[in-house]
Amino acid sequence: MHAIDIKALMAQKMVEEIEDYAVLLLDTEGKIASWNRGAQKVKGYTADEIVGQHFHVFYTPEDQEAGRPYRLINIARNTGSARDEGWRVRKDGTRFWGSIVITAIHDDDGEVIGFTKVTRDLTAQKEYTDRLRASEERYSRMVEAVQDYAILLLDTEGGIQNWNIGAEKLKGYTAAEIIGRHFRIFYPEKDRQHQLPEALLAMARLQGRAHHEGWRMRKDGSLFWGSIVITALHNDAGEVIGFSKVTKDLTANKKAEEAQERYLQQLEDRNREMEQLTYIASHDLQQPLRTITNFLSMFEHKYAPLVDEHGHLYISLVMKAAVRMRELIRAILEYSTLGANKVIATVHSAELLEEVKQDLHDMISTTGAVVEGQNMPVLQGYRLELRQLLQNLVSNAIKFRRPGEVPHVTVTAERSRNRWIFCVKDNGIGMEEPAMSKIFMMFQRLHSKDQYPGAGIGLAYAKKIVALHNGQIWVESTPGHGSRFYFSIPFTQ
Repeated sequence: MHAIDIKALMAQKMVEEIEDYAVLLLDTEGKIASWNRGAQKVKGYTADEIVGQHFHVFYTPEDQEAGRPYRLINIARNTGSARDEGWRVRKDGTRFWGSIVITAIHDDDGEVIGFTKVTRDLTAQKEYTDRLRASEERYSRMVEAVQDYAILLLDTEGGIQNWNIGAEKLKGYTAAEIIGRHFRIFYPEKDRQHQLPEALLAMARLQGRAHHEGWRMRKDGSLFWGSIVITALHNDAGEVIGFSKVTKDLTANKKAEEAQERYLQQLEDRNREMEQLTYIASHDLQQPLRTITNFLSMFEHKYAPLVDEHGHLYISLVMKAAVRMRELIRAILEYSTLGANKVIATVHSAELLEEVKQDLHDMISTTGAVVEGQNMPVLQGYRLELRQLLQNLVSNAIKFRRPGEVPHVTVTAERSRNRWIFCVKDNGIGMEEPAMSKIFMMFQRLHSKDQYPGAGIGLAYAKKIVALHNGQIWVESTPGHGSRFYFSIPFTQ
């Protein structure tokens, strides 16, 4: 056997053994002259079944009717080769996506004596590509339809490449007006002079993304407060090929925030003015009140023999009223300065309760009251103010006792999410439900001062102290069956 024949035989055997490609020979008319393992694997026919048939058998009825196989043969005959991709048909009727190359074979005189046809099954790649394309189309349609966000693509220099409905709605430009222009057009002149758009692109290029909030310009020159995120887009090699830019209109939020800041500043100014006014008023009222009480004392001492019983009664009533006014003025002054010098500290509430019991020793001894604490925690807060809070609530619990009943006051605490909830429970006279919404107001009294003395400010104190700790205070009560005062203190201040 000649060497050339050996080489041809080896080549033929090699082709026959290939399994990933269908490799076959066609005669000049397109009939199948040879068949390899790959062809059988891809198309399902054995060599005995298919050799001698025209290769159009692999094409769909639509392609056969359109003459596609014959057109490919003619292209290969005239140009040397023909390439094509499309759906092909297996023996069992199922379809696969095939990529084919038909190459003309010439004799020594240049005459076409047949063709090679190589087919590769790309069904998996086709399905993946179709899914990817469908996903991209869905995403593109979704982005284009979004109205609450301006979503656009930028090239590597910041030129605008696409435009969605949200961008048109927010910025006023149509796609035809804006695509191709640099996105710096949305920035006020001051930001453009400082090259803010370019700086944001550079940040996104280096760090992957850039976030910024500020005033942006619409087509009509009006401004809106925009929150933007620019994200770098990379190819498989990791190179930046562009950017996505998402803008949200936060103008309403910005205006609300500014209004709230103005309101809080006004409130702070008014509170400061009120505190100053309260302090000045209460301080200045002390002097004329002292003058009244001093002159009344001098008058009573010097002219006592000249004043009858009714006169002494009137003087006594005026003196009591003056003392009462002094107490009220002092209470107002203390209330206005409450928390002025507050200092956060670690507070052992059990120790606070013991100090309160010592401060109320005379009251507890006189009434025989039992005051006890349970599950008292360690917390963060303003120590002096918390002590005043407990003292006010415990003293109230003892004060408003039922006749003939030994006061029993229990202070407990329990954890609830991110706060402590304290409860001061008593067995006193209780109160009606309508009164519960009033008792934390200044100078609100449910009983006469003859029955239960006091300035009527203790619970207003309590409410303000709890507010200083960002907590809440409330009461539950039943007439004749005692009250339960609750207040919450967050874990952290």
